[in-house]
Amino acid sequence: MADLFDIEDPIAGRYRLEVTSPGLDRPLETDGDFTRARGRLLKVVLTSGRVVKGRLVAWEADQLQLDNPAESVARADIAKANIEPELK
Repeated sequence: MADLFDIEDPIAGRYRLEVTSPGLDRPLETDGDFTRARGRLLKVVLTSGRVVKGRLVAWEADQLQLDNPAESVARADIAKANIEPELK
């Protein structure tokens, strides 16, 4: 795609092309998000306000399984879930 921009100028005039990523703090919402997060440390905020942290062991359509210690979280009870950054 970058070569196409070098050869043919699809946009008339000056422009700046910026490429960004969704970032580490992007909320996990879809099945694909949870698939990519398997094995990662998560911070889950429940609708009750309680915060649960743990490594994502498994997920299903209706619940998450964390290793905190072996805590099951209903997906309907999740207000927000994010991957917690880890320094290695």
